[in-house]
Amino acid sequence: MAENIVKTISRIPDSESAEIDISTKNRQILRLNCIYKDSDAPEFFLVFPPRKLPADIDTNKFCPISIKIGEKALTLSAKIISIIGDRTLELLAKDTVEPESLREYFRVDTRVSIVANYNQESLDGENHSWTLQGQTLDISGSGILTIFPEEPPTKNKIELQLSMNDGEDVACCTGHVVRTKRLRRGRYQVAFHFDTMKPKERDAIISFCLREQRNRLRDKVNTAD
Repeated sequence: MAENIVKTISRIPDSESAEIDISTKNRQILRLNCIYKDSDAPEFFLVFPPRKLPADIDTNKFCPISIKIGEKALTLSAKIISIIGDRTLELLAKDTVEPESLREYFRVDTRVSIVANYNQESLDGENHSWTLQGQTLDISGSGILTIFPEEPPTKNKIELQLSMNDGEDVACCTGHVVRTKRLRRGRYQVAFHFDTMKPKERDAIISFCLREQRNRLRDKVNTAD
């Protein structure tokens, strides 16, 4: 085992919140919240709320894991070495994952205000400028799922503005519509993928997602106990 991964694991504070993608034997992937518990690095434990671990875990698959450390996150690839009871996994860290990949792993259900805006590219263009105000359903570092009162008239080059932490943090980027779904009462569910975003904006979104994950996980654990 490389010395750097041993040092990395040994530096993770105990009882930090984490998220893992677990593969099952029927080829499903489940994303679960958990709590990191230290052991003899590079081994560690993850503790889950009651009745969350599946019964048919495929222990031959490597698992991507993201562990919150302060306002940042460490993403690992790890192998399950044992299942302890119905709430704990013992794992062996194999390698760290590039921070950029974090956007593929973290998604949090949360409601914040969002403004979608399109600016007409030319006076004789077919697509006219528009602005819609809505609310998110979930957020990750790579995209968002939203609710709007209307369907966005265009699909690409849309400016998105997220107001997080009661408006104290605002993240701006551009994106495109991945899919839309008409709901009752004339509302639309719209999924966006982020196309261009400054690192500072992405860090703000990921930090917000991790903070929300941590708060919810603690609420679940406290309720279960």
